[in-house]
Amino acid sequence: MTLDDLMEVWRLQDATPLHGVDKTLLHLALRQEQATLQKQRRIERWLTYVMSALLVAGMGVFLAIMIYPEDDDVVIVWDYVFPVVGAAAAVVMAGAMYAIRRGQTAREQDFGESLRDELSRRIAQLDDQATRELRLTLVGAVAAAICGMAIYVAGRRINDVGYNEDWPILLGLIFLFAFSLGHRRRRRSVQGDILPRKRRLEAVLQELDAP
Repeated sequence: MTLDDLMEVWRLQDATPLHGVDKTLLHLALRQEQATLQKQRRIERWLTYVMSALLVAGMGVFLAIMIYPEDDDVVIVWDYVFPVVGAAAAVVMAGAMYAIRRGQTAREQDFGESLRDELSRRIAQLDDQATRELRLTLVGAVAAAICGMAIYVAGRRINDVGYNEDWPILLGLIFLFAFSLGHRRRRRSVQGDILPRKRRLEAVLQELDAP
């Protein structure tokens, strides 16, 4: 039985949160959810690192082509700026992921292995999801916009197409789209899933602390 199953049993009851819910099963479900969360974090972390590495490598290729053109094309300062800024954005994205995950791990190590500590740890994790991980959404949106624009501009230059004078507007539109999409999805997740789960677990923790 998963943690969601146990919480659903409690939600459908008209009695106290722990009535009919085995504490041993609850403890086991919390441990299983913790293991699942850690697996998801590892996958997310490595996907971010691999994507960032690929973007940095791609920007390096673009920069090399700009520095050593095959013909007599005139190279201007923007030909260097865009690949460098794109690579920097990819590195910042990976760095933000590392910093936030490291901070979460440090906070979670303050909790023990008891049922009360497992509940407190899970509540803290849900609180992180509802607050601190919004930073990842913002950083990811900014990095996606910058990297996308860098690839677009570098591709045009490699194909002997001049700079589009409207590129600042395009960059702004890409950023707004990426950020609004990520923010909307995150908000739905917070309001519809994360906060209700946090409130139910807080009710269970209060019941454990009750005399």
